[in-house]
Amino acid sequence: MKNKTLLLSIVFLCYSFVVFAQKNVEGKVVESKRETPLPFASVIIKDTQNTIVEGVITTENGVFKITDLKNGVFTLEVQYTGFSKYSIPLSITDTTQKRLDLGIIQMNEDPTQLEEVVITGEQAQVSLRLDKKVFNVSKDLISQAGAATDVLDNIPSVTVSPSGGISLRGNSNVNILINGRRSGLTEAQALEQLPADTIDRVEVITNPSARYDAAGAAGIINIVLKKNKANGINGQVRLVSGTPDDYRAIGSLNYKANKFNVFANLGIRYTDYEGLYTRNQETQNNGITNILNQRQNEDRHDDGRLIYLGADYYLNDKNTFTIAFYRNETKDTDKTDYVYDYFTENLRDSTLVTIGNSREKRNYNQFEFNYTKTFTKERQKLTFDIQYDFWESTKRWKIDIDKILPEITSILDQRTTTTNDNNDFAAQIDFINPIKEKKQFETGVKYETRTVSNSFFAEELIDTNFVSIDPLDNSIDYDEQIFGTYAQFGNTSGKLSYLGGVRMEYTRVNIEDENSAFSQTYDYNRFFPSVNLKYAFNEENTLQLNYSKRINRPRLWQLNPFFELIDFNRQSQGNPDLRPVFTDGIELSFLKTGKGFSINPSIYFSNSENTIQRLTVQNEESIFVSTLFNLDSETRYGFEFVASYSPFKWLKMNGEFNYFAFEEKGMAASRSFDFSDDTWFSSLDVRATLPEGFRLQGRFLHEGQRNNAQTKTKSISYLNLGLSKSLFNKRASVVLNVSNVFNTRKTRETISGNDFTVNRVLNRNAARWTLSFSYKFGNAQNRNAKRSNRN
Repeated sequence: MKNKTLLLSIVFLCYSFVVFAQKNVEGKVVESKRETPLPFASVIIKDTQNTIVEGVITTENGVFKITDLKNGVFTLEVQYTGFSKYSIPLSITDTTQKRLDLGIIQMNEDPTQLEEVVITGEQAQVSLRLDKKVFNVSKDLISQAGAATDVLDNIPSVTVSPSGGISLRGNSNVNILINGRRSGLTEAQALEQLPADTIDRVEVITNPSARYDAAGAAGIINIVLKKNKANGINGQVRLVSGTPDDYRAIGSLNYKANKFNVFANLGIRYTDYEGLYTRNQETQNNGITNILNQRQNEDRHDDGRLIYLGADYYLNDKNTFTIAFYRNETKDTDKTDYVYDYFTENLRDSTLVTIGNSREKRNYNQFEFNYTKTFTKERQKLTFDIQYDFWESTKRWKIDIDKILPEITSILDQRTTTTNDNNDFAAQIDFINPIKEKKQFETGVKYETRTVSNSFFAEELIDTNFVSIDPLDNSIDYDEQIFGTYAQFGNTSGKLSYLGGVRMEYTRVNIEDENSAFSQTYDYNRFFPSVNLKYAFNEENTLQLNYSKRINRPRLWQLNPFFELIDFNRQSQGNPDLRPVFTDGIELSFLKTGKGFSINPSIYFSNSENTIQRLTVQNEESIFVSTLFNLDSETRYGFEFVASYSPFKWLKMNGEFNYFAFEEKGMAASRSFDFSDDTWFSSLDVRATLPEGFRLQGRFLHEGQRNNAQTKTKSISYLNLGLSKSLFNKRASVVLNVSNVFNTRKTRETISGNDFTVNRVLNRNAARWTLSFSYKFGNAQNRNAKRSNRN
């Protein structure tokens, strides 16, 4: 008994020694000149063998904390690109206080460090946060001279279709944000007008927390734009030339001194796009087979201008004001030639030729205002944001249809005009309040109102006058109001971190035509809970479990019940009876990091009600009509594996594999749309740093066959390449990019109905070659000190 008591006492003493010997080390990292906090600086603890024992990065306020440090003799190092390394000895003993505060650590800029390439010092390409993955795109050669869509197409889990549609893990119901807010920059093909050079990073959020809008059944992709904060004058100019014709000039300028930070981005663009589309359809009518072979050649040209101006005003160290204005103007000229060959029982019946010419003018404007207040209490913050967007577009089509076989005859001369006017106002307040050391409460409210006017006017030439085609003329108004509020609580307890919250959103939508012949009002209120859990086994192994409830609201083009003319053979219309899609999603992911590698496997599951699907039918005039309808439900589950490996300092490889399966249930047009299938996609990205300042990057992507109850889409593979050479002591660089190298990026699909089959191939853009030159100017000591970014 005595021996047992003695043994328990020894075990208790040993346990107490280990527990009470563990200490917490904390501090704040700032630059020495203005004592501005340095976010995301590396703070590491090394033992006497120079082995890393612990390591963290500083918060946005430059604060760090290392917990549970055992007794021993160590060295603490702070590293930050563009600054001299900070190092101090650190001794932890029994007499050391449990909370060791190192105070303010001042970092000195080191101009000599900025002239060398240190691969190990590069910002990580991807980092895993509690509720999102963050991808640094500054080192991506392939998309540097392109647009935002090129950047997104190189992000794991994200795919961009040839027509510009964006999907996350194969699901197109994704919410695209700019700087954390909904923006007209994400509407239609507007992302093609946003230069890649203006993007700092991309955040992929598959199960967003309650602080984000609930829109987006598949999740959120947040594009964060650049805004430098280095002292003095800094900037960059990029010139681009390519084939097909692609000429661009993009410049950025930043000036920071005392209490002001002024930033600007300017750009002009002259770009051609060449598309080829073929369509072969076979229909059965009273036992007779009719065939149509259709070929469409598209020659599209865009002229674009953009300006992004703004300023920060630092009233004092706790109050900051930001105001910014963005404008993007585009003139689009499109020439499209259609050739229709008609056959009856394999005998040529006739041939029609359609020549379409269009001109479109678009302008998008956005005002931003932000007020940020910090408090004496660490991490306590209040933000107030206002955003006002207004944009408009006018598109005019002129269509001539002639029969050339069996004899030349003029069939039709039409012209159409489409106009869109949009106004979007949003105001949001967020408050973060830390509770004790590792606990945090956050709450906020948001109000958004949006009005859209859409009109379509069609005319036909009869004799010598153009006469209105009444069935095609329409004008519709769309009003949307969303009120949201949320609250969430987060805490870190030992190795476990969690963030839980709930968001409430009230939505009111009214859609009505100008003649009041059609009117529809939607009014609904829902709660959207979210839970994010993270368990860090150690610094190299992390497990995450995330859950969220999401919504996908139908947009105006999905609700508009009026026809819009696509070509002689097809029409498209929305469905005003569409209901919003509600999705519950859950994901379990694991991150393993090691020397030169990382792996990130994930499994995910979602269940959606009212999923939106497309339906194509043929009407009595043999015209194909495409519309939308709600399925009853969709269940989706999948597995994703993302890995990176760097066998040498000069070589980095990133790979991705994603497999998912789904089951859909529902009825439409007296037909069952119950369907289940699976598919997969993968990518491989290789980057090499070569001698003499050369860098090489290649990215191969493959998308497996995708099917639904009516459409089968074949697999697709394509290759992108990039090569760069640094010049003038790394102030300048020349980049050669080739996208879709072998012109294999073609969408091939088959659409089946009760009495028809349609096979079509969409080749929106062939291979594109671009050569760009960029030059950075400004204070040499500040060039690479651009780490604090506006979100």
